[in-house]
Order: sequence, then structure tokens, then C-alpha cells
Amino acid sequence: MSSQYLGAGGRLTSGPAPELIAAGYAAEVAHGPFLAHDLSRADLAHAVALAEAGEISSERATALITGLLELHAIPGDQFPWDPELGDAFNSREHVLTERVGPDAAGWLSAGRPRREAFRVALRLLTRSQVLALQVASLDAAAAMAGHAKRLAHHLGADYTYLQPAQPTTVGHLLLSYVYPALRDAERLRRHYEVLDLSVAGAGGSAGSRWGLDRRRLAELLGCSDLVPHVRDAMWQTDVYVDVLSTVAISATHQSQMAQDFEILASREFDVVRLADRHSRASALMPQKRNPYALAVIREAAGAAAGDVAAVLTTLHTGSARTDHFHALNGVVPRRLDHAIAVTRLAAEVVDGMEVDAEKLAETARAGFTVAADVADVIAKTTTLDYRRAHKLLGLVVRRRIEGGMSLQEISPEDIASAAREQLDMEIRVDPNALASALDPAQCARERLQEGSSAPDQVDRLLSECDTRLAVAREWTTEEAARLERAEVHLVEAAERLAA
Repeated sequence: MSSQYLGAGGRLTSGPAPELIAAGYAAEVAHGPFLAHDLSRADLAHAVALAEAGEISSERATALITGLLELHAIPGDQFPWDPELGDAFNSREHVLTERVGPDAAGWLSAGRPRREAFRVALRLLTRSQVLALQVASLDAAAAMAGHAKRLAHHLGADYTYLQPAQPTTVGHLLLSYVYPALRDAERLRRHYEVLDLSVAGAGGSAGSRWGLDRRRLAELLGCSDLVPHVRDAMWQTDVYVDVLSTVAISATHQSQMAQDFEILASREFDVVRLADRHSRASALMPQKRNPYALAVIREAAGAAAGDVAAVLTTLHTGSARTDHFHALNGVVPRRLDHAIAVTRLAAEVVDGMEVDAEKLAETARAGFTVAADVADVIAKTTTLDYRRAHKLLGLVVRRRIEGGMSLQEISPEDIASAAREQLDMEIRVDPNALASALDPAQCARERLQEGSSAPDQVDRLLSECDTRLAVAREWTTEEAARLERAEVHLVEAAERLAA
């Protein structure tokens, strides 16, 4: 082992202990399949920049870049990672040395420590994953907006504490799930723009004597600009905490939606029905049709929150610590990978589900969701303030329930009788205004506020969401194409030098 291990024969006299391999390097090498592609891009860009600066001979540059292009073609899950060699960088260096010899491979570390390769790779990978997660969030928002548009003005009932609350429209209700997804996508765009700043060419943490052009490295890596301070570039962690926090927030939004829909999908509510492909049969009870996909979505939120806490705890040390990135190199790619998969699932679940709008309308009518509107009418058409009107209506409701009478048929005399009993007052409610307030569909239509369930407001909100979705989709499409072009240009630059 000692002849293979990077440290042996120099400052160290032996390879790592088996216990260190098992507890340390095995975990680091496990990150290799995730980081492999972007480690390769980091190495290629570094070698190209060295060659273009004339820092290595053309013969060595040709050999080095040829070997790196060969490694670039190996999928990460097929690469021969070996924890006995150290971390993932050492495995790559070992294979590169076998292919091109030490005289060429040894130049890969000129002007940078191994950690720079990891820093560049993690940043590039996170940038790509954040973009993919943004696309998935937009898909989820678009799927929900589709249902909202179809049921824009259909009568529905909102719920609080699992109790029928105000009358609304189904479109207005469903739009309340669209806006959080749009905000998640906007937060992800801001993170992407930070991740698009290059950390390459730091030369350890203070620069180097090698003629590496940081702006050329940024160009080769498809980055828009630089992290200005090289030590900060090497050790900054807050960008990843920001990303993980947004992932946790997004997962929480999805979990809340999943929790709502699991309740609404129960036989007691029977408002939402998931597609069979998103459900699972019970292994014991033949009658059951479990909304399994919603449980998957909910679980991800707890795990994402746990990752944020774990990373923040790990960061409670000095500013330049390897253990920070032992955690980040694994936690960030895995959490983002899972978040992308779960968000795509959420988009599919929403797209495939059915919403029984008639059931929601029945609840709006049967659940006396107009109570607040009736209290409004009492206050607006009599001398009572709203608080006393609210209490007065409570007495009317109690009387009718105890008498087995319908709440939809409250009359001005019911209110007048309760006022005489409770307040020793004579009041008279306008019968036409009361009739309007007892109609839940009319109540949903007559809201006065911007952003309410009134038809013109729902139409405006739908249009706004369509616009935000279109603008965001255009941007993500352009950025995905830009990243793809950048990688093509990097490989072409490497191939020209190799030739």
C-alpha cells in the first residue's frame, strides 16, 4: 500500500491505518460517484489553464490532458474508487498516473491543493442540481396552476383546524399552493447566481506563483464571475447552508401540501384522489388504497431539516477546517439529488390527481362557511359593532343546531330574537343583504380585496402565475443551454491541446 499512497515516501513513511480507511477515507470516497464528473471538469480546466499559460511543456500538457480526457469519459459509478489510496482525488490521480506516467500526472497539482478540486467540483455540481431543482419546482407549480385554472371560479370551502372555514373558489384555494413553489424557485435562482461565481485558481488560500488566470478558469468552467477573495473562495460554507435551508423550506411546503391532500384523500373527506401510479395497496387489507407518494414527500421534509441542523453543528469550528467539507461533499449532493427526485414526484402527483370540486362546494354549503359574512351583514346594517354581532350570531347558530334546524335558513327574525335575549335590543337586519350573505357562492364573489376569491382577482392571480412561470422557465432553459455549451467548449479546448 505504501508505494501507492500519495503521502508515503515523502513526509509520511506509511499508508493510512485500516481504521482510518474505514472511518475516514471510505466515507470520502463514497462521495466520488456524485462528484466525479465535476472533479473531472475541475481537473481539465486546471490543466488547460496551465498549458495555455505556458507553465508546462506542450509534450507534458498533451499527455496530461489526454489522460484527463480518458478519465472524463468514465462514468462516476464505474470509476475504480479505492479508499486505501485516500480520498476521491487520490483515486483519480492514481488512475491518471497509471495511464500517462508520473512525469505528466504530477503536474495536475501545480498551483493548487487537492481541496481546490473538491471545492470547484462541489460548486459546479451544486449549481447544476440547484438549476434542476428549480425546474422541478416550476413543474410542480405549473401542475397545481393547471388545476386552479380549470376550477378557477368553482365554489369551494377553505379549511382551518380541519373545519370548514370561509367560502372561496377551488381555484383560489389551489393557488395558495402555487405561490410557495414559485418563491422556492426564486430562492433557488438567487443561490444559482451565487454558485455561478468561480472559486478556481485560489492557489491554496492566498494565490500562487503559477500563471493561472482565474478569469480564464471561470470561463472554462462556465462561471459568470469570481469569488473575489481566494481564501474565502476556498473555505466559504454559507452558500451551501443557504441552499440546504431553501431545500428544507421547499420540502416543508411540499410536506404541508402532502399532509393536506392526504387528509382530503381520506374517505371522510373524499375530495382528492391520487392516481393509481402514486398509490400503494395494503399488504394486509384488500380494501385499502394508500396515498404512498404523499408519505414519501412528507418524509423528505424531516430529513432535509435534519441535514441543515447537522451541517450547522459541524460548522461550529474554526473557519478553515477540512471537516466542514467532509460533511458538505456528501450531504449537499445527496440532499439535492433526493430533493430533485421528490419534487419531480410532487409535480407528477399533482398533475395526476383528481379534485372533486362538487364535494368542496357541498362542504361550502353544508358547513355554514358563510357565518363570518352574516356577522359582517349584521354589523354593516345595524347599530352593533362587529364583536357583538359575532357573539349574537353565535347564539343564533347554537339555537338552530339545538333545535335541529338548518343554518342556511337563518332569518332576520332569528337575529332579532337573539338580540332581544342577549342584548335587550331591537335590531333589524336587511333581508336582502342577509340573503346574499347566506349564499356561499355569492360571498366568494363579493370579496373586495386585492388577491381575494373575487372572479377578477382570481383571474389576475392566475395570469400573474402564468407570467412568472414563463419568465422563470425561459431563464432556466437559457442557463441549462449555457452550462451545456460551457462544458462542450472546455472539452474542445482540452482536445485542441491534446492534439
